[in-house]
Amino acid sequence: MRANPTRATGGVGCEKITPCRKNYTAAFVGRFEAVLQFCFGCCPMDTTFRRQRDYNCLLFESQGCSLAHHLLIVGVATTIMAAAGSAFAADMAVRSAPPAYSAAPPAYSAYDWGGVYIGGVIGGAWGETDSSDPNFGVLGTRVGVPVAQPTFSSGFIGGVEGGLRYQLGKLVVGTEADITWGSVNGTSTTNWVPVGVLSRSISADTNWIATSTSSIGIAHDRWLIYTKAGVAYAHTNYTDNWVGGGLPLFTGADSENRVGWTVGAGVEWAIWNSWSVKAEYDYLDFGNRTVAINGTVLPGTVNFPASFGMENAQHINQFKAGLNWHLPTFW
Repeated sequence: MRANPTRATGGVGCEKITPCRKNYTAAFVGRFEAVLQFCFGCCPMDTTFRRQRDYNCLLFESQGCSLAHHLLIVGVATTIMAAAGSAFAADMAVRSAPPAYSAAPPAYSAYDWGGVYIGGVIGGAWGETDSSDPNFGVLGTRVGVPVAQPTFSSGFIGGVEGGLRYQLGKLVVGTEADITWGSVNGTSTTNWVPVGVLSRSISADTNWIATSTSSIGIAHDRWLIYTKAGVAYAHTNYTDNWVGGGLPLFTGADSENRVGWTVGAGVEWAIWNSWSVKAEYDYLDFGNRTVAINGTVLPGTVNFPASFGMENAQHINQFKAGLNWHLPTFW
């Protein structure tokens, strides 16, 4: 290494930089020294460059500078590198930020059939009551009493209903109760042999019908198709009048509450968020029961009290149209 004369300014002698074989290394070191001289007024350290056998690198060796100068230089260099790294990272973050997307429109929601509902129904009902008199036995058969005398009845009905449904996907299950009032009545008359000598008239009048059912259905948005089954109730009034030769032979009446079973099916359409209309058919079967007809023999003359047992097999059909209000869902 070739020594150089000491600089007049700076206090501590410094040797000039001996360039290594790589010109760009000497240029970099020269610029770095110039910056340091401008900042501190002298060359902060004597530096010697070496080129090792297998590596092209720059090696600094300090000879005359103090430890404070070294620490100061290292701090300044570290700060500059940290600031540059932060700016680079911020620039990369800005460039790599994903584009903003607008919110997707809300998904379409199908009508919810779940919850509590109440409403009213109107319609019509028709039925049949088959009456027979086992007490007449052989005598009844000989005089021409029929085995069973059918009585067909019909009438308008109207009432109220309410229920609760739960929807799981397209499946809708629930329970419902309804009661209707009306006059589903009819009368049948049978003439025995000889014709016109002996006749019998039976009437049946059902004035209220009620059901308590469970239902299951399939929903398609605002349409619901369902079936139902459960317990049926009805109250029916009966009359039984016998006439012979134009004179009343017996007049009697009775009433009963009957319990049976019912099945039905219907379709319902939600015309508004809380309102729906429906159409439904139900079949009600009350089985065969014996009714005690209490009356009077030869009314108006003898007035002898009597009671006869009459077996009735009853079933009713009904068609109803309804309007339901669906209460707000609280769960």
